[in-house]
Order: sequence, then structure tokens, then C-alpha cells
Amino acid sequence: MPESLPSHFVPSPARGRVLVFDSGVGGLTVAEEIRALGPGLGVHYAADSGFFPYGDKSDEALRERLPKVAKALCDRVRPDVFVIACNTASTLALPDVRAVLDIPVVGTVPAIKPA
Repeated sequence: MPESLPSHFVPSPARGRVLVFDSGVGGLTVAEEIRALGPGLGVHYAADSGFFPYGDKSDEALRERLPKVAKALCDRVRPDVFVIACNTASTLALPDVRAVLDIPVVGTVPAIKPA
């Protein structure tokens, strides 16, 4: 692939596979939006129903669990991009998940207006 791509270059969506992850079903809206924006993408969804809800779990337990779950899911699905569609997981474990995966990891941490 050339180092500099033309401005109109768009990677083939037929080859793209995205794995969207959340603690429950809230991330389905993220998966639906990705499907709408990239109809040729292979969009997969995984929910951590075995540990749901995250709100009553300790930060330590989530930081320990999330990288392991992400790695196991990615080993199975083999996505090109891993999307954490969960604010709690993104806020607590995004760097830890990125450390165990060799693909781009996108978190969904909302922008916070500076005080």
C-alpha cells in the first residue's frame, strides 16, 4: 500500500470486521450506527451478561476482567477493530484492553466540559 493515499481513498468495507462490546444491550445502538455508516462491514456484538451489571462491581474486578474478556472475544471473532461501547469499561480499562490487543481499540468515553 502506498505511503500516501489519495484523499478519496476508502478502505474496502467488505474486509472490515468490527467487534462491539458492552456489559449489556446498551451498545446495540452503537453497533446499529456502525452498520448504518458502513453497511459492508461485518459488525459483531458481544455482551458480558455473565458479569452484568458493571455498576455493582469493584473497579479492581472490572480492570482485571475486561482485558481478559476482550482478548478471548478477539481471539474468537478476529476483528479488525474492537469497540468498547460501555462508558464504565472505557473509563476504567481502555488502556488495559489496548495493552492486550494488537488491533485498534475504540472507547466510548463522553467528552466532559471543563469546569
